[in-house]
Amino acid sequence: MSAMHRRRVHRLREVVDSFWGACLGAGVYAAWAVWANWDAGSHIALRAGLTHWAMSTFLTYTGTGTMRQLHRLGRGPDAAALLCFCGGLLYTYALLIGAHAWVGTAHIALTLAAGVIPTLLFCGSYALLLSRTQPLASHARAISDRALCP
Repeated sequence: MSAMHRRRVHRLREVVDSFWGACLGAGVYAAWAVWANWDAGSHIALRAGLTHWAMSTFLTYTGTGTMRQLHRLGRGPDAAALLCFCGGLLYTYALLIGAHAWVGTAHIALTLAAGVIPTLLFCGSYALLLSRTQPLASHARAISDRALCP
């Protein structure tokens, strides 16, 4: 990978990992949540939209941290990417379903439906991005072990 390409990949990761990147992405999901719940009344729809915006922002911001930690635990690049991807999905949907159930969202499955493909794409692409930008803990341990043993 060229130096310029490496800088671009790292810059992309900085944007994805940022709070403002999380806020921006969450706005789209919030608008969908309002629309999907409008038939239950404006009060419930707006509450669902606000809940989904807050949860999406929180999940994206904290989820990337969780995915970074899971990626570090992988025993190899493939295992790290798979652990990161599956853990990211589990983390996201466990918290989203729980939050929407707690606030009384009328149509939880419909509210979450529009985000399934983007969430799959985000978790998959973020796992691949980490594979290109973050060393594995096992790799770091192997390097440090070699440094300690002459």
